[in-house]
Order: sequence, then C-alpha cells, then structure tokens
Amino acid sequence: MQKTLEAWTYGDEESKVSAVFRGGTREWAVLWKDESYKVRGAIAYFANEEFQLKLVYDPITPVRERLAIYGTDKVRLALLERGESDKEVVKRIAKFGNTTVRHRLVQAVWDKPDVLYSCIPYLSASDIEKLLSHPSMDICVQAALHGNQEQCKRALTMTANTKDILLAFMRDDLIERMRELEKVDNAINFGKTITRKKQEMELST
Repeated sequence: MQKTLEAWTYGDEESKVSAVFRGGTREWAVLWKDESYKVRGAIAYFANEEFQLKLVYDPITPVRERLAIYGTDKVRLALLERGESDKEVVKRIAKFGNTTVRHRLVQAVWDKPDVLYSCIPYLSASDIEKLLSHPSMDICVQAALHGNQEQCKRALTMTANTKDILLAFMRDDLIERMRELEKVDNAINFGKTITRKKQEMELST
C-alpha cells in the first residue's frame, strides 16, 4: 500500500488527488505545495489543520474557499488575519465559522461594505446590532432586515428622509419584515396563552 501511495504522490494529477485522500501526513507534506490547484484543493478539503494553515496564502480563490468551508475555526481566523477580502471566501467564513470568527470577520471587513453586505445573513444578533451603526446606510438596513422589530423600527427612522431609490424600496422590505415578526410574536404568545389556560384548568380540577 505504501509503495502504491508513493507512486500516486509523484504521479499525474488524478493520482496525486487519490494520494491526498488515501494517504496521510507523509503524502500531505509533499502535496500541499503542488503546482496543481486541484491537488492543493484536495489538501484544503481533507488534510488536518497543520496543512490547511499552510494554504491560507494560496493565490487560488477556490482553494481558500475550501479552507473556509472545511477548515477549522483557527484556519478561518488565519484567513481573516492574512487580509482575506474575496467576497465568496469571506461569505463562507461567515457561514461556517463560530461566533468568535464572525465577530472578527465584522472587524476585518468593516471598511469593505460590498463584502460585509453578503455576510449579514450569517451573523449573530450582537453583530447585527453593531452593524446598525455602520456608516453605510445600505449595511444598516440590510442588518435590520435580519434583526428584530425594534431594530427594524430604528432602521426605518434612519431612512425617513432618504431620497435614495434603493433605500426607499428597502423601507418596504423593512415594513414587511416587521409584519412577519409581529405574526411570529402573536403566534408564540397565542401558544403561551393556550398552555397557561390549560395548566390553570388542570390545577382547578
């Protein structure tokens, strides 16, 4: 088996990818810097954290995307620390990272509104609150659309006198979001009321 792995490690592209999946640290040590981005992508997908960290500076975006999806949170933080700014990579970091990673992400791309905008659906409640103070009104409104009723109301107030057509359309989205949240709140409160009445009836019998 080891002779087969060695042959694959120094074979063609397909063989090298097979060596990544069938092998271990010996094969990864050779292949993580292979000239084929497909081989490096296989390392990013399958290898352990040690070798994934070696790839955070890889020039090929799909390789770094795989790190963002399949890497550990330490790997995701390393991508941010190196200054990752590709929208798709950062969005994957937001989607698959833990709360600490997402907090760091907001800091890292605060001055890149187009990148930050795409990450908003994956951010925590505290990050959404922070984004309501962002200098870009588009970011504030988009954040509110993923927040609670109070945050939606604040965003509506912010855009009250806007002449921006896009923001005017987004105001309609905010109003619709508030209606949805109100329906959810009413449904929850209705369920609580039914449960409480049932409990009261059981106690009285």
